[in-house]
Amino acid sequence: MQASSHRETARAGVTRRLSVTIVSVATDQQVEQDLDAVVIGAGFAGLYALHKLRSKGLSVRVFESAPDVGGTWYHNRYPGARCDVESVDYCYSFSAELEQEWNWTEKYATQPEILRYINWVADKLDLRRDVTFNTRVVSAVLDETTLHWTVTTDTGEVVTARFC
Repeated sequence: MQASSHRETARAGVTRRLSVTIVSVATDQQVEQDLDAVVIGAGFAGLYALHKLRSKGLSVRVFESAPDVGGTWYHNRYPGARCDVESVDYCYSFSAELEQEWNWTEKYATQPEILRYINWVADKLDLRRDVTFNTRVVSAVLDETTLHWTVTTDTGEVVTARFC
């Protein structure tokens, strides 16, 4: 079975073509999705990239190997893990609302508090809806003719994007 759909969209004077192709081969299913951007990792930088690209009207997908957001702060849970800069400097500064609503409890935040913060931001900005968790990117190949990336995950999913 193979199904395709194409759609032209225009936003802020920019026209782009979005396409989704679904292919079923025997028992394996592979979904190919054409996006504007793929981001690898849902840590501080990855979530910021997702938020910023979305705000520009781009279609974005984040792949994260962990079961939740946080990047380094998700994985590094050793006793005493904390930030080595002041907490107020280790938060997103692109939003006055985020800065004003979150109250750090320590001058140098611990790993659990940093993880609570990044989870709070992910919820506040509804970022999880564009993140695929428990998924590793196994290849990202640039087609130099079309200038599109083909990204393949460890689950067999394939997506294409202009930016990666």
